[in-house]
Amino acid sequence: MMALYAEIRKIDEDGGHIRYGYTDSAGVERMVLLDKAAETIRPESGTEDMLYLAVARKIASAWISGLVPERMIVQS
Repeated sequence: MMALYAEIRKIDEDGGHIRYGYTDSAGVERMVLLDKAAETIRPESGTEDMLYLAVARKIASAWISGLVPERMIVQS
């Protein structure tokens, strides 16, 4: 079983989107975009792997709770 870890940072926000960044285990910076109106999250860079799915779940969970944190951590 592989452990997952990412420090998620809010990069920018406008009226329609929030962009988050995180670094994968290879040190590659990856970006995801939350569409506020559609309530969807999609990768802007990288692939839809297990780390991306964990990051997207963490962001979605915060968004559904009405939160838009500057920083979050994913780990398992």
